[in-house]
Amino acid sequence: MLGGISRHREHTGIVAIAAIVVLGPAAAPAAADGVPDFRPEQWGLQSVGAQELWPETQGQGITVALPGASVHADHPDLVDNLTVDEEFGGNDGDADTGSAAAALVAGHGHGMDADGGVLGVAPASGLLVIPTGDRLAAAVRHAADSGAQVVLLPEIPEGTDLTGATRDAVAAGALVVGPADDRADPNVLAVGGMDEDSELISGSPDPGAIELVAPGADLETAGPDMGQVEVTGTEYAAAMAAGAAALLRSAHPQLRPEQIREALVEGSQPGPDGLPSLHLPFAEAQAAGTAQDVPLFDEELADRAEEGPAVPVWVWFAMVGLVLVLGVALIVVWVRRSSADPYGVKAERALEEAEIAEQRATEAPPASRRKKGGRRRKG
Repeated sequence: MLGGISRHREHTGIVAIAAIVVLGPAAAPAAADGVPDFRPEQWGLQSVGAQELWPETQGQGITVALPGASVHADHPDLVDNLTVDEEFGGNDGDADTGSAAAALVAGHGHGMDADGGVLGVAPASGLLVIPTGDRLAAAVRHAADSGAQVVLLPEIPEGTDLTGATRDAVAAGALVVGPADDRADPNVLAVGGMDEDSELISGSPDPGAIELVAPGADLETAGPDMGQVEVTGTEYAAAMAAGAAALLRSAHPQLRPEQIREALVEGSQPGPDGLPSLHLPFAEAQAAGTAQDVPLFDEELADRAEEGPAVPVWVWFAMVGLVLVLGVALIVVWVRRSSADPYGVKAERALEEAEIAEQRATEAPPASRRKKGGRRRKG
C-alpha cells in the first residue's frame, strides 16, 4: 500500500492497454487535436495553474532529486525522465510511494500523443532517484553534488537529523523541498497538503510549521503495474511544490535557490488557515520581477570579483611581461628560420659546388706530365 493513500484505484481498460502497447515517451504534454485524451482528471495541476507556464517551460534542463526513494523504473509515465542511482542502496524499497511522488513532479504521460497516463507539474524535467536505507543525509549531499537543482525529501524518520545535509545542499545551489512536520529545518521549504475544498488534509502539522500549501489529496498519479492510483499525503503536496520549483528554475536559471523559494511563497494565493497556497502564474510573475535585476551569469564568480583578485597585482604584471617576452622571442626565431635558407637551396648549391670541384680535380693531369711553357732558343 502507498503511504498516505486515501483511495487506491488502478485504472484498466483503454489506459492499461495503451500502457502495455506503447511504452515510448510522450510526444507532447497534451493530446493532439482530434486524438482522444485517456488521461484522468488531475485537479492538482489545474489548481496550481501549471499548464499556464508550459508554453514557456516544462522544466527542461532541470533535475529534481528524490533521495531515499525507490521507484518502478519501467513505469511508462516515468521511464525516459528517470535515472536511478544505487550508490547508497538498491531500488527495492517502497516503489509505490516513490513512483507516485516522482510522477507528480515529472510524469510525462505515455502514448503517441501523451494521451494516456499522468502528467507531472514539470513533465520535461529529469528525475534522479537515490534509494537508501539509513544513509539519507549522505544521499541528500550526493544529490546536490550531482547537480540536482531541486531536492525533494521524503517523510523524515523519527530521530533523523538532516539539518547539516540540507544546509550543504542549499550551499551547493539546490532548493530543498519537503513535507512539513513539527521539526523545523530552516533550509527546507516545508509544504503542507490541502484538498479540493481548500482545507488542510488530515494529519497535517500545526499551521505554524507550514510555509507553503499545495494540493495533497485525491491526486491521480503513477501506480503499480504500469497503472495509476489516487493518493493523499503531505509528501505528495511537497512533490507538487518541487515540480513548481523546477518550472521556475528552468525559466529563470539566474535566480538563486532562496529567490525561487521566495517567489513560490510570495507569489501565492490565500489558502487554508491564511497560509500561502501554491499558484504558479503568480509565482512566475514574482520570479520574473526578481530576475529583471539579476543578470544571466555566475553570481558566485561575480562575488569573487567584487572581493578582489586572489593573486597580487604585481604577479599579474610579471605574468603579462613574461608572455610578451616569450612572444617576441618566438617571433624572432620564426623570422630567422624563415629567412635562413627555408627550402635548403644554399645547402644544395654548396653540395653541388663541392661535387664539381672534386670532379675537376679528378680529371686534371698529374703535375709531372705537364709541358713546360716557352721555346728553346737557338745558340
